[in-house]
Amino acid sequence: MQKHRLVIVSLDAVGKRDMEKMLSFPNFSSIVNNGAFCDNVYSVYPSLTYPAHTAIITGRKPGNTRIVSNTKLQPNREFPDWLYKRKYIHGTTLIDEAKKHGYKTASLLWPVLGGANIDYNLPEVLITRKHRSQILACLANGTPGYLLKLNKRFGKIRNGISQPELDNFVMESVRYTIENYDPDMMLIHLTDVDTTRHKTGADNEKVDAALKRHDDRLGLIKEWLAQARSMDDTTLIVLGDHCQRDADTIAYPNKFLADKGLIDVKGGKITGYRAIAQTCDGSAYIRIADEYREDVDVLEKITDVLNEMKNEPGLGIQEIFTGEEAAEMGADGSCLAMIESKPGYYYLGQFEVLTEKVKDSKNYKMYSIHGCLPTAEELITFFAAEGKGINKGARVESMHLWDEGPTIAKLMGWHLGAVDGEIIEEILE
Repeated sequence: MQKHRLVIVSLDAVGKRDMEKMLSFPNFSSIVNNGAFCDNVYSVYPSLTYPAHTAIITGRKPGNTRIVSNTKLQPNREFPDWLYKRKYIHGTTLIDEAKKHGYKTASLLWPVLGGANIDYNLPEVLITRKHRSQILACLANGTPGYLLKLNKRFGKIRNGISQPELDNFVMESVRYTIENYDPDMMLIHLTDVDTTRHKTGADNEKVDAALKRHDDRLGLIKEWLAQARSMDDTTLIVLGDHCQRDADTIAYPNKFLADKGLIDVKGGKITGYRAIAQTCDGSAYIRIADEYREDVDVLEKITDVLNEMKNEPGLGIQEIFTGEEAAEMGADGSCLAMIESKPGYYYLGQFEVLTEKVKDSKNYKMYSIHGCLPTAEELITFFAAEGKGINKGARVESMHLWDEGPTIAKLMGWHLGAVDGEIIEEILE
């Protein structure tokens, strides 16, 4: 007897603002018209890809999954390591539960699943150290024989992480996986829109073209699934993780902290710190070194500097939250504080200048960003599902990313244990 097949497709950085256009396309509109839909889904804080995708498959907020950013805090490294390994997630996930129930599983570039117990795992592995090999890291964290087959057949399609080539490679891998292995559960992560928005801005013709490519991809996925087995026993879920908003200015809070004597810099490198900013694009954690957590004098100085930071126009700070307030919003409460950017700004970790325009920067240029508060209208995303167990015609007023995991678990007859989210019963039959 075949199992209830579950396929989850993440359209990275597709949001509420795109729904009018997406609903004008045939494949996405068919999923919505024949299933359940919410165009008012709030992401996590900070609204970054790795914390968001982890929340989706765990039903928990970043502070509880411990995936509180995309990368580690490594002040001595210009490009810190990414949190791409499953071992960093605290607690169980949907893919773990699928394996417990005897499901044949596949994951294609779903974040934070490197090294996970998955039958066919094409991991999203981002290597930032020159002496490490991207290929070897993928083989070590994925399914080696499967990856070698994919690379032999479709590797020429890729052009690094450029789009749409990367998603085209993923799609060929999806087709091959369905045709040859027919997994019972698949996680698929497509990043065309996210990459395009970062490079060109939140709304333009190139973004529109990427959205249309996604609709074409959804049509192909449904076609390949139907060829492999009956769709009567299949649930297809399409969702977003966050959206984006335009940016034109980069601010560097660590420059300000260094100038105030809270970061030690020698030879262009950080050698020590009392307080430091761990940047998350549209927001940044302010972290204090462990050895100074009980130092009253240092804490008093940091508090004074934070007050000065908010009044420094070059930093573009909209709000400063305490660690307790950050925790209440689902972020990492172990931080001393969290700074939230004004619209148009984002944060990077360098410390040569205080601020500069994106167009003039030699650092990581992004003309559209996320990582900021998920309550911002531009950051709201979506959820759509059709097929077995889905209440056709259901329309949900609003929900959170961490509601999706327990809802999907209920659909499949699984359980994620202690979660932050609620089961959205109206989605289910």
